[in-house]
Amino acid sequence: MLELLRQEIPGRRLVAIASERADGDVHPMRVDAETLRARQTAVSGRAWVMLDEVHGTAVYRAAIRDASAGDAVAGVGDVLVGRPGTAIAVWVADCAPVVLFDRDGSAVACHAGWRGLAAGVIGVAVGQLAAPCAAAVLGPCIHPCCYEFGATELAEVAAGLGVDVDAISGRTSAGALALDVPAAVAVALGRHGIALDVTGGCTGCDDRWYSHRRGDPERQAVIAWSEAAWSEVVR
Repeated sequence: MLELLRQEIPGRRLVAIASERADGDVHPMRVDAETLRARQTAVSGRAWVMLDEVHGTAVYRAAIRDASAGDAVAGVGDVLVGRPGTAIAVWVADCAPVVLFDRDGSAVACHAGWRGLAAGVIGVAVGQLAAPCAAAVLGPCIHPCCYEFGATELAEVAAGLGVDVDAISGRTSAGALALDVPAAVAVALGRHGIALDVTGGCTGCDDRWYSHRRGDPERQAVIAWSEAAWSEVVR
């Protein structure tokens, strides 16, 4: 498990972590419910709410009962909104797992593949914040060094983000045209005045994580929640 963020805001502590290959597959369609719940608890000490992710922009608002229901997925969508105290997660293996916290301690988790980026999923996620953004996290995802990408699809993503192709393109380690996913996420957030506080490593380069591009069928997750800060607990 990799801790991505642990940040204090008035009355709350914001936490974002990433599971790793060593923590086991957390693909909700591949792993049985009992094993999945055991792996969730081992990684974070709590159950998570996850969605059936479909590379779109649909929003699901998690209820407290979703975390205790024991279901592999709570609903269908790519933007998951969690109230303070509810752990929400995005499962990925190259796509961008984005977490936004607001100043009230609520979290929004977003699954952003290239189709979602082109469709504006980041803007949809920002729109679910009930208060100004307190922290923005991009977990481990594929970086341009490992993400050869077609010119037509690259233009589609750039058009969806409203930027020139050069703003989100790069080159692979072999010199081929690539989509720079972290840059695309940063551009999308920047349009709303939000800067990334954390950017995770490359799933294509670092074998701590599963990678679809390398042929892995398994998935890791980025998990986020807020909890009462210690100063509040002892009052």
